[in-house]
Amino acid sequence: MGTETDIVARFDIHLDAGDEPVFKGGELITGKLLIELRKPIIINAVKLQMKGRAAWLNDPLKKDDIEKRPPGKPEPGHFQWIGDFTYSLPFECPLPKGCPSTYEGPHAFIRYFIRASLVQEDEFEKIHEYYVKKAFTLVSPSEGHVVSGESAQTEDTAILGKCCCKSKLAAELSLPKTGYLPGEAIYGNLKIGSKHPKDILNHMEARLVDRVRRIGAPEISAASPWRTLFVRKLESTHESPNKAKGAIEQSGLYLLTVPPVCPSTKGDYEDPSKIEHILSPYGKLLESPSTATLRFRKIPFLKVEYGIQVTLGTDILLEIPIEIGELSTRDKSNTLESFVTGPQPVEEADEKGKIAVNGPFVYTPVYPYPQSTGTNGKAAAVTVINTGPALPISEYEPDRTIVTTTRTIVIHSDGHESKTMEETVVETEGEVVRTVLESTVNDDGIKSERKETTTIDASGDEKTSVETSNTRVAESEEIPEIIKEARERIEELVEHQTEHSPVKSSHAAEPTVETIQNENGEETIVSTEIIEDGDTRTVKTTTVTKHADGSESTLVQENTTSETVVTTVLED
Repeated sequence: MGTETDIVARFDIHLDAGDEPVFKGGELITGKLLIELRKPIIINAVKLQMKGRAAWLNDPLKKDDIEKRPPGKPEPGHFQWIGDFTYSLPFECPLPKGCPSTYEGPHAFIRYFIRASLVQEDEFEKIHEYYVKKAFTLVSPSEGHVVSGESAQTEDTAILGKCCCKSKLAAELSLPKTGYLPGEAIYGNLKIGSKHPKDILNHMEARLVDRVRRIGAPEISAASPWRTLFVRKLESTHESPNKAKGAIEQSGLYLLTVPPVCPSTKGDYEDPSKIEHILSPYGKLLESPSTATLRFRKIPFLKVEYGIQVTLGTDILLEIPIEIGELSTRDKSNTLESFVTGPQPVEEADEKGKIAVNGPFVYTPVYPYPQSTGTNGKAAAVTVINTGPALPISEYEPDRTIVTTTRTIVIHSDGHESKTMEETVVETEGEVVRTVLESTVNDDGIKSERKETTTIDASGDEKTSVETSNTRVAESEEIPEIIKEARERIEELVEHQTEHSPVKSSHAAEPTVETIQNENGEETIVSTEIIEDGDTRTVKTTTVTKHADGSESTLVQENTTSETVVTTVLED
């Protein structure tokens, strides 16, 4: 007992978006777990984790426990599962806005994945954990980011031969620019000194290499070694490459075409302390993971860098750093093509000792790439992911606008409106606008209001404006209607839960309610309702805390997401 074939007949993660989905920040991931056991057993727990993780790895399998106990009861339950029956467990999870694109490397990665686990205890009280995993690509929306870059050159020398037969080999490489886009050809000028082997032109190679830096880390440990992504043997234009004599100059030498890769990290973040993001402590407390990701979008954890290397045999290495820009994700002439190095492993350190079902797990990231380009001088074999049929001359082009509003109100039992925050995020394909309205009332009856508006365009440029005001209000006010309704609703839910009779709202899933008492005599009641009406989805959470001194506080948080699709006609 204890192997995957002993217990598990089927354990799959099925995503509604398909087997190889591509997501962007702000989208909702939906799917289901499909589980079939070979015989009836007791399952201690079923765990589902959705991770977006940026990691810097000195050792790709360093001791780093990323698994934390998910929220819920202090101890997992024990459930009898029947055999030869397929269980289907649906799930959904929103992706935060502003997520960076997927990147995979041996020393660092930006990875998004879903992992499900079955925990089972055998007759010898030994715990077995079976798991499945699905990683997916996330491509950050972009209107395109073109990097021109200045011209650059480099040189290298080597001593050939021994004793009296020594000679000095010198070479120089120059590029007309250092900024390129995926699918763009790179040409350079190569100069080789007169003292060189006659067949040196037969031993030239060009490489595209990448590395990552951990932003803010000490310089001595901040950069990984270069990794070769693509290598190409160079073809000389010299008339007699096997018998070349004297100094050699190759102008306009074709080096390679930029393959599908993650774009270079934009901006200079070597000193992130220079970048300030001001938000009140109360705002930080209530800020959602989605908008927190959006707000820190301009301070990445990892910086991806690229370079071009040209080698002459084993003696000369010519290296020039380059930048790779972004193609527009809205341009229909661009598609998504597989990462140049192919499938990537997604093993994590905390999976040691667990039993992988149908592992090991790998996936192939995809990146925007022009459909019409050739790959390194040859016709490109383009793998198209999740694209529809070619557009006719006249076609309908939908533009989506997603509006997310989060409203939070904290009220004490005397009706005093102590704190409120309303956050609205309007996301289109080319722009994200985030507005935060904060209001607090102090003990002197002074109401302070603050409005912060942040606009982030497709290229990542951010603009923020802040407005503040102070006014005097009554020290004790009427309890807001939203709080009255929330308190009545939660009392109704508790009463019906006691009677084992579920309560449902129109257009709503069955609400949940949980009552918790701590050792200090405080009682906390939490209810959650999900209401769907057309393209609008509202998640309403009410928390009522009855303190030991008889006072009471209520927190109501509503998160509303609506999607509007505007269709325009494109004419050729």
